[in-house]
Amino acid sequence: MSRAEQLRRRMGALMADGFFRGASRLGRLHPRARPEAHGLTVTRDVAYDPAHPERRLDVWRPAASAATPRPAVVYVHGGGFRILSKETHWVMALAFARRGYTVFNVDYRLAPRHPFPAALEDLAAAWAWVVAHAAEYGADARRLALAGESAGANLVTALTAAACFARDEPYARRVFDT
Repeated sequence: MSRAEQLRRRMGALMADGFFRGASRLGRLHPRARPEAHGLTVTRDVAYDPAHPERRLDVWRPAASAATPRPAVVYVHGGGFRILSKETHWVMALAFARRGYTVFNVDYRLAPRHPFPAALEDLAAAWAWVVAHAAEYGADARRLALAGESAGANLVTALTAAACFARDEPYARRVFDT
């Protein structure tokens, strides 16, 4: 790939990322975007991988305690594996949490700086953390759904396959054994 093509791709990704980040920030200004307006609490930037504390997720949940643990959703943002974040996809966490779910909105390492399988390794670490810590947030790890769009949908599909079929990759074994 030529240097000009690499530059064009980087610039395109920066523009798209900037647009979505800006739209997300603007959306947060709306009064109905506040979690407390919906009876929700948010715990931000929870480290899900002890070996890499910079890898984080946000936990969105109804503020009112429930008699039984709530179903949970692990939500994974899209962005072509190269752009966007949990910060640009907060509205999805808000939507699920408003319906009574505890939502674990996950960030993962992005390409091209972190090529495959970095994002999947991160998601596997987040999955294991959520299963181990769901109860601390009032969630039922036995009623755990995976959701995402675009690259996030690809990642949750791969995670589902890793949970259902024994594979040799360390991240896949971790998921299968959890």
